[in-house]
Amino acid sequence: MNLSLANRLVTGLADENIRWTKNVKTLEKDKITMIGNALIAAAFVSYIGPFHSADRQSLWSQQWIGDLIEKKIPFTEGVDPLGILSNDSQQAGWKQQGLPDDRKSLENAAIVVSCKRYPLIIDPQLQGIKWIKGKEGSEMSVITL
Repeated sequence: MNLSLANRLVTGLADENIRWTKNVKTLEKDKITMIGNALIAAAFVSYIGPFHSADRQSLWSQQWIGDLIEKKIPFTEGVDPLGILSNDSQQAGWKQQGLPDDRKSLENAAIVVSCKRYPLIIDPQLQGIKWIKGKEGSEMSVITL
């Protein structure tokens, strides 16, 4: 009985060793590419807000990535700023709070939650107000011009 339990424990730990070894390799790679990924995310939060979707895509996927390649700054291949600034569960929470399901809305939400200062939100369809009230609470007061 005890031998059987010990055998199951050792087998389980062997499987964990494989997973841990893979995680160590991933973390080693992430340690190298973190600089470029952080640059992309910081530039995204700082500069991308006023642009429409096509220009946003062009800026980060061609120009900024091109600059990283030119300057030989390591980054994760296929890096997506939205993936750096948020994860799937955060995005699902935003949608549940009333955020529209489109990519630009998710990008805008990632920018808003990543800012230290209050961002200016131009919201003609009042979708942002709905999301912020869902996020912060309905008793929040909103000022519109």
